[in-house]
Amino acid sequence: MVADANVILSALIGGRARIVFASPAGPACLAAHAVAEEVAEHVPALSGRRGLDAGLLLAALSVMPVDWQPPAVYEPEREEAERRMAGHDLEDWPTVALALTRSLPIWSQDKDLEVAGLTLYTTGQLLDAIREAGGEPG
Repeated sequence: MVADANVILSALIGGRARIVFASPAGPACLAAHAVAEEVAEHVPALSGRRGLDAGLLLAALSVMPVDWQPPAVYEPEREEAERRMAGHDLEDWPTVALALTRSLPIWSQDKDLEVAGLTLYTTGQLLDAIREAGGEPG
């Protein structure tokens, strides 16, 4: 499954996404290297608003169970991803391109990604699937 920036940020600050990442019944996640860069850019402001240590958040990002994919993997689908996201958040093109490249669904809370025409799962849907698989999230 391809993880979008918002679920990675949620996991970093202790949101429900952390349960999905931590569960043995959770999906294996890939993400575009551009997503790691986007998340890292948001960490200083986010840490200030939440009273969290930016250094610890960046350290947690570096050890998240995410297979970070280099641009060479998803760049070939950039044009198609940008076409699908036209009129919406073009910053999401790396996530869409990676999902197209690997023929994988996307995990995101971002409704804008629905226009990409790919399978999209929310954190709630994944938590339900983990519960049904007997991997009760804690």
